[in-house]
Amino acid sequence: MHIAVYGYELPLTMALTIRGTPLGRRRGLYVCIDGRWGEVAPLPGESRESLEDARDELLAACARLAQGQPHGARLPSVQFGLDCTLTAIDGEPAPSLPLLEGEREPIIRAWRCRRVHPQRAWLTLTGEVQHDAGLVRELTLLVPSLQLVLDAGGRLSEEQLEGLWRRIDPARIDWLLEPAADLAASRRLAERHGWPVAFDLGRHAAPDYPLFDQLRALVLRPSQLGSLALCRELAEAARARGLEVVVADSLESGLGNAQLARLSAQWAPGQAAMLDRLRYLLDRGVDGNGRPDLGRLTLLREYG
Repeated sequence: MHIAVYGYELPLTMALTIRGTPLGRRRGLYVCIDGRWGEVAPLPGESRESLEDARDELLAACARLAQGQPHGARLPSVQFGLDCTLTAIDGEPAPSLPLLEGEREPIIRAWRCRRVHPQRAWLTLTGEVQHDAGLVRELTLLVPSLQLVLDAGGRLSEEQLEGLWRRIDPARIDWLLEPAADLAASRRLAERHGWPVAFDLGRHAAPDYPLFDQLRALVLRPSQLGSLALCRELAEAARARGLEVVVADSLESGLGNAQLARLSAQWAPGQAAMLDRLRYLLDRGVDGNGRPDLGRLTLLREYG
């Protein structure tokens, strides 16, 4: 068994702030085992582990694999990256919902320039009620059949969400993602106001969640959850309960993004994923065959 661990650093098209954490460049790790690749890239502001912690655990896990032992990784990003390396991820990729976030004018300008408009899109709320409500109204006027999913990210107050809901047509909203900072508070708001809601399980410490009438969907960010087996189990259980399942990214490179698209097609057949943050990478970090370019990586450790 030949194992190699590499570091990468990719430029962004613009500086980002991820849940209050500034991000100037995307840094992460690749692991290659006998020619198969995986990505380990905790996202600052979203992932619970740091890149340094993930690197140390990945190197230790690879040392165990090289000795014929189980990798024994415990950090979610390392579990998921190693599983992707050790498992053939084939099949056609799922399409992605377009992500709408940022200033109003660029969003509307880009929307008007589209030849074909999607029937569904993902809108990140700013918390500025007039801005958000106006954007929802303008988008749905431009595309009368458009449905939206709204991402509150657990950052908005009940007053902000109430103000938004009064100013838009609720029939155009499929669900509201994370209306509060924790699951119990999100449930209370959903039941109090009758809002259809979704949970992003990667944003919470445990994958358990309550079931109630207003819960419509689960968003799964695999590198924040852990092993392939756990993610598959969560997806199958949610679908069996009648919930929509959406696989979302953690701003992975082109390699990880492509793997997520294929996993989404397996776990949620016929469902679009949420992988559009890839557009924030000026360089996707892969060649024309979807493999990392070795000449641009930093070799950290090699085994075998």
